Amino acid sequence: MDRGFTVQDKAIVVTGGARGIGLAQARLLAQHGAKVVIVDNGSALSGRGVQSSAAQEAADAIAEAGGITKGCSADLSTLAGCEEAIATCIEAYGTIDGLCHYASPCPDLKGPEAIEDQDVELLLAVNPVAAMRLARAAWPKMRAQGFGRVVLAPSAALYGAAGNTPYAAAKAALIGVVRCLAVEGAAVGIRVNGVLPAAQTRMTEGFLHEPYATWFFERMAPERVAAGAAWLLSEDCDLTGEILALGGGRIARMRLAEGEGAFAADDTADAVETAIRSAMGEVHANFPGDLAERSAKVAALFGPPS
Repeated sequence: MDRGFTVQDKAIVVTGGARGIGLAQARLLAQHGAKVVIVDNGSALSGRGVQSSAAQEAADAIAEAGGITKGCSADLSTLAGCEEAIATCIEAYGTIDGLCHYASPCPDLKGPEAIEDQDVELLLAVNPVAAMRLARAAWPKMRAQGFGRVVLAPSAALYGAAGNTPYAAAKAALIGVVRCLAVEGAAVGIRVNGVLPAAQTRMTEGFLHEPYATWFFERMAPERVAAGAAWLLSEDCDLTGEILALGGGRIARMRLAEGEGAFAADDTADAVETAIRSAMGEVHANFPGDLAERSAKVAALFGPPS
């Protein structure tokens, strides 16, 4: 018999928890005994407009099924909203053990010449900036108790997608947040990981086209993402600094790789181009765990000091 996800009595904040993957996450955690705070201001996909009752309505529905939940309609694009989200959890449950940050706007696709500053600013505010603010507010409790789990949600858009530059940039920044927070938390029991989710959501319903859309929606239920993230939030999780692609039951490790490189003979255009062409043809790569490891590997390529 499956022993379930080890989140019993853990106090966990789930942002974007009133719909889609976030709602599936909150439900699953509550089913396994976690005490959940759903943070969601009910905004439209653009990030504008609010439905302040959305978080509490989702929390009430989970509570009716026997879960322990509380709603919070904080605006995560602001410092006050991020602090309110974490404070709500601490006030309700006495601590915070986990943070799962899914919340993000997704403006309409636009080419480079049509990118709007307000979209860029909102995406950055709700993604990497909010992630750092939320972590900062939760960190003292997690550090003091020697336990914490943080899951952030980058996106496969970082591989490159037309019309998606602001969204991909904001999501890609979360990888840097994951990697650095993982280094910071390693010695104090705080494990920080990221997920690249693939699921049927408001966003994918608006952007995917047939016949791929039908294939995708038949396979990519939000619950299949929630299960992977639930393990990352559990006591059993022994990973940190990792990025996992989750979707349809598929779990894959995304890794940051760097080739050994080629050395240009001098600084002429011909020598530089030759080295670039050589580097582009490399098939072997290093997978550094952190900046210190990467720096040591690069230094070793230069040989011992003369």
